[in-house]
Amino acid sequence: PGTPILVTATAGTTDTGQIDPLAEIAALCTTHGAELHIDAAYGGPLLFSPTHRNKLHGIERAHSVTLDLHKLGWQPASAGILAVPDHHHLDALHHHAPYLNAGDDTEAGLPDLLGRSLRTTRRPDALKIAVTLQALGRTGLADLIDRTCAAAHHLADLITKTPTLDLYDHPTISTVLFRPTDATDHTVATIRRTLLTRGHAVLGRTHAHGRLWLKATLLNPHTTPHDLS
Repeated sequence: PGTPILVTATAGTTDTGQIDPLAEIAALCTTHGAELHIDAAYGGPLLFSPTHRNKLHGIERAHSVTLDLHKLGWQPASAGILAVPDHHHLDALHHHAPYLNAGDDTEAGLPDLLGRSLRTTRRPDALKIAVTLQALGRTGLADLIDRTCAAAHHLADLITKTPTLDLYDHPTISTVLFRPTDATDHTVATIRRTLLTRGHAVLGRTHAHGRLWLKATLLNPHTTPHDLS
């Protein structure tokens, strides 16, 4: 087989929040001449935290990185970022297609969105991201991230100490998977519906190792140990 053109690693999976060994993957890409893209939609903001940024060691070697700041950035759902090391990597945005860059539209004063947003006709939310960064700075965002991750670890500790609950693994970021000991998948689904009314975490469900697990993703930095008990 030929040399791979692009390798994609994940910094924070949607199901468990786990992070790939980024430095090792980057080294392999260098050895084999492949570009590296890192999907850091969930875990990327850990870079703001001196406590947690080491989990992303190697991300600086990526050729492109995506972040989805509605998770650990407390932004609107559409506030995503594609980061590249040099602006020339975005030259594709300047491609002109007749159906997207109609000359008569430009002459009529209609805005040309192709070069302003990766999603062309959809709004960019860069201003909201910039305002948040200006208002909170790295220190403010680090505090929110650290408190959120601490709450997730506290929840995991509570689950570990509860004989009737099984913990999937200690959280890498702020997602905690657990299930009642020996419960059926139907019981797990029923419990999820009950817990959804509490509102301290985004509560979903996912399959791992052939079993259904409750998935609590903590995203509220104001969640206290009392809220989780």
